[in-house]
Amino acid sequence: MHPEPALPPHLLRLADAGDAKPAWITLLTTEHYNLGMQRAATISEVNGRASIFIGAVSAGLIALGFEGARSRHSAGSIVFAALVLSSLLFLGLVTFGRCLQIAIDDWEFSVRIMRLRAAYAQLVPELAGLLAEADTDEAEVSMFAGRWQALQKMLSVAGSMAVISSVVLGADAGAVAYGLSASLPAALLAGAAAGTVLMFATARYQWARWCEASSGPARASAPPGSLRAR
Repeated sequence: MHPEPALPPHLLRLADAGDAKPAWITLLTTEHYNLGMQRAATISEVNGRASIFIGAVSAGLIALGFEGARSRHSAGSIVFAALVLSSLLFLGLVTFGRCLQIAIDDWEFSVRIMRLRAAYAQLVPELAGLLAEADTDEAEVSMFAGRWQALQKMLSVAGSMAVISSVVLGADAGAVAYGLSASLPAALLAGAAAGTVLMFATARYQWARWCEASSGPARASAPPGSLRAR
């Protein structure tokens, strides 16, 4: 599940490039730069989507507060609350799904950067000591290590969006249940059950997607003849 960066099946040295040394260096540095820019773009998109969702939740709560102060426990207020919370739930689930996709993409870019750094150390062994360890994925250290692996996912942006969406669903289900039964215990029970189910489902889905990504063909183990640069 935690493969090491794949290296070429034979030993590479920059001295072997001959007249192609500038081309080799340009190729590696350009690829490294492009991967870094792609990582920056993913981080920017995640921050933007999360900000939009949090802002929408804040605005929705303010609207519900004004509506609740104007007409308490009326049919209109229940319908208004259900409409607002359902819209926020949809936005939250979309944000969760996209942030999870972006997180996996960012991890893939990170793995490819690690492979380039391992290649640098192999091409120029004298520089190996100046490079950080490149035989471990960042995701293995932060996302797949430790006893509480499933809870680690909740620390990501996607996990946070999933938790907030679960709370929104619980509030939505509670509002609907209260409108149908006018019973506070029934509304609390319905909200807690709905929120718990969604939180469990999103955690399972997120864990499955990460496990699928970490064991994909692109991260196959290095060939038997590979030399790990150290």
